[in-house]
Amino acid sequence: MLKFNEEEEVTRTANALKLRTKVEKAVDHVCAQGYNGVYFMGIGGTYASCMQAVNHAKSASSLPIYAENAAEYLTTGNKRINDKSLVVISSVTGSTPEMVDAVKKAKKCGAYVIGFVEDEKSELASLVDAEFACRDYEQLKFFMVADRLMKNNNEFQDYDKYYSQLDQYLPQGLADIQKAADDFGLKYAQKHYNDPIHYFVGAGNLWGATYSYAMCYCEEEHWMRTKSIHAAEFFHGTLEIIDRDTPVTLFLGED
Repeated sequence: MLKFNEEEEVTRTANALKLRTKVEKAVDHVCAQGYNGVYFMGIGGTYASCMQAVNHAKSASSLPIYAENAAEYLTTGNKRINDKSLVVISSVTGSTPEMVDAVKKAKKCGAYVIGFVEDEKSELASLVDAEFACRDYEQLKFFMVADRLMKNNNEFQDYDKYYSQLDQYLPQGLADIQKAADDFGLKYAQKHYNDPIHYFVGAGNLWGATYSYAMCYCEEEHWMRTKSIHAAEFFHGTLEIIDRDTPVTLFLGED
């Protein structure tokens, strides 16, 4: 793998997990004040992470948790976002125009904003109510918020045990997965780097990853033509143009 440093990977994951105590305090504050809706808000790759967090929560919780596209929110608005709303965002640079403007709009409505913003001196970092600077592992940070909300709503009985196991096993586990996937990744890249178009199919808690992989990694970073298709919709159109030589990758979970 290019630029892979196992020690750094383990440390990065452990540092993200160390945010949990601070995140819990922010979430507990919101729960104590009361809220009527939670909006994970993003654009592009961060929106993909929002979808993953919301799917994670909705299958196990009755809480009103939604994914909100920042650009769509700026264009159409959302009357449900008000002074009893929690908005959760993430940004590395803190300067993405849609995110800055969307948070300003949400703040005008009185929403409480939790922000994972790497650049603590950025405009976006100054706008949020609770700011946490930690690079990478956006999904993990979003899941921390969702999980704490569910615990406080008596919907996550194994919360403490779950996170004690993440603290113990996840940092090294993710590094080991990267190493184990290296040979497969090389063969996959050699076979598909020149595809005229590639279809990525996924659903459920993997839909956000499917959407992000097609757009942010293949299209943005590698200039490859791709399309992400929700698995539930595959047989309602896309199947008709798939033939023997069409490259298709199916995202499969283990749960």
